[in-house]
Parts: sequence; C-alpha cells; structure tokens
Amino acid sequence: MSLLWAVPVVAAAAATLLVAARARAVEDVARDLAAEVAALRSLRAPLAGLRRSTAETDALVAAFGDAHGPAPDGEGDGESDAGDG
Repeated sequence: MSLLWAVPVVAAAAATLLVAARARAVEDVARDLAAEVAALRSLRAPLAGLRRSTAETDALVAAFGDAHGPAPDGEGDGESDAGDG
C-alpha cells in the first residue's frame, strides 16, 4: 500500500480546516452586524419623533410666513445700516 491514497485525504482535511476557519470569521462578523442592526433599529422611534417635530415646525413656519407675508426689501435680513457713512 502506498501513501498516494493519503494525498486527497490530507487535501480534503486541509480544505475542511480552512473552510471552518473562514466560517468562524464570517459567523463573528455576522453576529457583530446583527448587533449593529439591532442598535440601529432602536433609533427608529426617536428618529420618527424628530421627523414629526421637523414636519410640524415646517408647517408652523409656512403658516407664519402666510400670516405675516414676506419681509420688505432690505429689512429683516440681518443687515443693518448703522455705522454707515
């Protein structure tokens, strides 16, 4: 009996070890990714509240603009003529 039959067995064993090592790394990364997704999912409700508040503020600003009209030219833009000339 020769050792020639052992070559495919050793190659298969080495490939199995390599795949197992890679699978462990992939499993660890997948676990970390799942934890990050869970953390991001917990932000969904606070962000929805912020989105609602922003929409309400936009509506209030639009209503204020409609009620008070646009500012006259040169007024209300933060520039002042004080100190000129």
